[in-house]
Amino acid sequence: MSSPHAEIATLARRCEWLMSDAAFALGWRRYSPQQCRDTADALEEFATALREHAETLPSGELPDSERTNLVEGDSDA
Repeated sequence: MSSPHAEIATLARRCEWLMSDAAFALGWRRYSPQQCRDTADALEEFATALREHAETLPSGELPDSERTNLVEGDSDA
């Protein structure tokens, strides 16, 4: 069985791919109402899972040396 960290990471990647596809299709008006609902449902599932995951982590903030700094537009972040 995979760890909770791996499971939440998998959900995060799934949402990343969904959002990438959605951004392209929405821009060309090729995203159906059902696709919009399905993507919203997936994002809500991820948001719920992420909140639940946060409750399992030690309290307090990570030291700056352990924090991941996201850079907008950096696909490797």
